[in-house]
Amino acid sequence: MWHEGRLRQAAARQHGLIGRDQARSLGATDHEISRHIESGRLEVVHPGVYYLNCTPATWKTEVLAAAIAAGPDALASHRCAAVLWGMDSIYGRMIEVTVPYSESPVPKGAILHRTRRHNPRFELDSIPISPPEKTVLDMAGTLPERTLWKAARSAVRKGISSVEKMDVTVGVYGGRGVGGTKRMRRVIRLVADDESGSVAEIDLAWIVVNAPVPEPIQQLRIQLPNGNNAYPDFSWPDRMRIVEVDGFGAHGTPEQMKHDLQRQNQLLDLGWEIRRFTATEVRDEPERVRADVVRFIMKPFCEDPSRATRD
Repeated sequence: MWHEGRLRQAAARQHGLIGRDQARSLGATDHEISRHIESGRLEVVHPGVYYLNCTPATWKTEVLAAAIAAGPDALASHRCAAVLWGMDSIYGRMIEVTVPYSESPVPKGAILHRTRRHNPRFELDSIPISPPEKTVLDMAGTLPERTLWKAARSAVRKGISSVEKMDVTVGVYGGRGVGGTKRMRRVIRLVADDESGSVAEIDLAWIVVNAPVPEPIQQLRIQLPNGNNAYPDFSWPDRMRIVEVDGFGAHGTPEQMKHDLQRQNQLLDLGWEIRRFTATEVRDEPERVRADVVRFIMKPFCEDPSRATRD
């Protein structure tokens, strides 16, 4: 028997979707399902997956529809999962689904990944999805290391994963035959060592790490003449040089601008040279910023080291 209320309640929890098996479990017959498809009450999204117009269709509707169509063990994964988790540096509305290695159907418009390994499962907003740390590992085989680093760092910063969880995930699901395992281990080390908090700082850190300059000290504690401490992004105390990035939120208020200028002037009084970049420069002109950093750090310096101390 067709129970309109039950079906609509179930679909409302699933971005407007209902599967044939689920509709049957709620009392609908195949004849009733076919009749409602013909009348337009049900819209076929994929074979056996229908849209019931009880909530606005979104990209999440498409993702869940593909997961339902690919089988009961399917889940959103890779870049699709990264977007759903809100990780930095991963954009777009691609649909990627992972299923056990079988004859699962390939939903139209979706990229299907098949695996013989156990696939950990989570549910986010009614969508079956790979956990954040497994999502990063899945992407490690194809994404540039810098992009992967930003995604992993944001997952830790947003509290949806941790370095420890990522390390355990590599140990359990990585290894021989899993593409990107070595890259993932390098990224985990970088994230563990990273003391910066913004995307712009992560971008600049990547530029500095890969530039032909001596290794800097991150967040070096420098005592200022007024008794406060400064913690520059990157410091070379033997050369008395500092490189920093102004994030998109920097100087948001007159008070913050005043504080930053006072801090900078006191560093200059101590003999430090400072080179600053905007977040836009670091994001859009990395090669030019890299060249500027190299010229700035490698120019001759003959004075005594500073009074900086490291915690």
